[in-house]
Amino acid sequence: MKFSAEEMLYQWRLRRALLPMREERTVTRYDGIDLDSLLRLQMRDWYLNLLDTASLEMLILTDISADIAVVRRDDGLATVTLPGNCRRLVEFRLEEWERPAEIVADPHSPVAVMQTNPYSRGGACRPVAVCHNNTLYLYSVTSAVPKIAKALAVMLPEDGTFEMDERALSLIPTVD
Repeated sequence: MKFSAEEMLYQWRLRRALLPMREERTVTRYDGIDLDSLLRLQMRDWYLNLLDTASLEMLILTDISADIAVVRRDDGLATVTLPGNCRRLVEFRLEEWERPAEIVADPHSPVAVMQTNPYSRGGACRPVAVCHNNTLYLYSVTSAVPKIAKALAVMLPEDGTFEMDERALSLIPTVD
């Protein structure tokens, strides 16, 4: 489901007991906080955290295979530059691989370090992709022109909307 910024602000106000506003009396104050701006900051932080950590069933996955390209090097390594609004790569597979790659986010992890040695690399039967600074490093690439079979990612919408499964709204923190 796609929510505009105003629709999401309404959800935040409602779930934080800031709606409905009582309208029997009118009070005007010229001091105080800009509540909408504060809620918008909290919404943005919450949404980015949701995209980075939530269960995939609550998120919208985008096939980005048409938006990216594999650049092969001579040493069996290939790189892919991910789009700037890619928050989390969920699945990546080249046509020459038997299964999707294990995606590793820490370039210093033991699995990532093992890929630097051609004898300990995962190979086509157990490929590894190391994601670092929006670049994906693919190991064990053998074909001259590697083709992407599948690339699924969680993307930050560029139009400022909030895309998620409606069940994710239950994760909005409430006021105790």
